Amino acid sequence: MCTVTYIPLKGGFVLTSSRDERIFRATLKPRVYSEQSKLLIYPKDVVTGGTWIAANHKKQIACLLNGAFQNHIKQDYYVKSRGRVLLDSFEFRSHSEFMAEINLDNVEPFTLLLIDYGNELKFNQMVWDGEKRHIQSIDQNVPAIWSSATLYTAVDRELRKTWFKNWLIENSEFESLNIMDFHSAKHTEIDRVNILMKRENDLQTLSISQFRIIEASETFNYYDLRDKSLTSINLSELQCIQVLQ
Repeated sequence: MCTVTYIPLKGGFVLTSSRDERIFRATLKPRVYSEQSKLLIYPKDVVTGGTWIAANHKKQIACLLNGAFQNHIKQDYYVKSRGRVLLDSFEFRSHSEFMAEINLDNVEPFTLLLIDYGNELKFNQMVWDGEKRHIQSIDQNVPAIWSSATLYTAVDRELRKTWFKNWLIENSEFESLNIMDFHSAKHTEIDRVNILMKRENDLQTLSISQFRIIEASETFNYYDLRDKSLTSINLSELQCIQVLQ
């Protein structure tokens, strides 16, 4: 939920998310969930029951980063976790309806990326700063990187953008590039700002999640850095299960 990259490809895109969290925070590997007649696939945060990245059977994806434009002072209590807000987005008829109508009173600031790749690709970003929502359309033809404002300063975020830009130049053949290499590599000797981050307070990158949507191939890959395991799920299975239901 703390570093996200988006890369447009011929016939699709790749969305990749690195999760930076306390090493002992309980997490379940991704699987398919059936919730209120809807099918969702996501890794689950056991503490809150929410998630930082998910997709449904209607070709919609949501990806969360903690924080808005800058770090904020954390309150003692919030009415709902941000990971549950992400799951709420799938309860609305569209992402547009969700962004306009979701109640965010007393919800901690976040940045939410929303992709609908059904009939045509639509990519929106909603930033909640604790008082106001900021909604904008993202150019789906341009590679982009986001870093959580709660963990990375403005200077850190600009540095990471530079790494990403340089990496894209060095790997300009999009058909063969592997963005997992960017997310799993060290770009500096300063571990606290690395894409593969590690800090002294047991905070580090725990997993890398990726939606790879290329023409007829729709795959969700989840690499757990703690046990070095890979979970790969064909998203077309969601549509098949929905039809059977």
